[in-house]
Amino acid sequence: MKRMQEKDIPAFVQEVVATGCDICAVGPSCYSLGDTDVPRDKRRALYKKLGEINARYGSRDHLRYQIVAHLASIGRYIDAPAKEEEAWIDNETPELAKVTPYDVAHFPTYAVLLMSEAEGIDWRKVARAILNIDPERQPERARRAWAFHLARARWLETSGCGQLRADRLQ
Repeated sequence: MKRMQEKDIPAFVQEVVATGCDICAVGPSCYSLGDTDVPRDKRRALYKKLGEINARYGSRDHLRYQIVAHLASIGRYIDAPAKEEEAWIDNETPELAKVTPYDVAHFPTYAVLLMSEAEGIDWRKVARAILNIDPERQPERARRAWAFHLARARWLETSGCGQLRADRLQ
């Protein structure tokens, strides 16, 4: 498998930005590619372009810190929450059979959990990157929060969102 070289990082970032997809460092050790500003009807073309870029540059996991440093150096940086702020997400989700304000506030989290599951991404990576819980420092909390939030996301996908539509019609 092809592996990206450190000298290719600026070109890689420039190509990703040129597609209209946002890329930025999040804290000192992560970066994110996002398409939230891309109109839905243009996302399929975006994903194709990103796939071509990925194939051209190859695997880049080994360069994560270098990519983060480059992104920070060009102003594409968002501060990660401080360790004390890890509790922005509850360990457990509501168990009510209705959509709650907590659910509404965490729709983006639920969506990413469902997409991560579909992609087969390891739960530990998801807990660290999405739930902001370090699975090495807090393995039980990380696993429990991931499992509860994924289960709630599945419920919302199958039942809860239908409930939202019904509520709006009344």
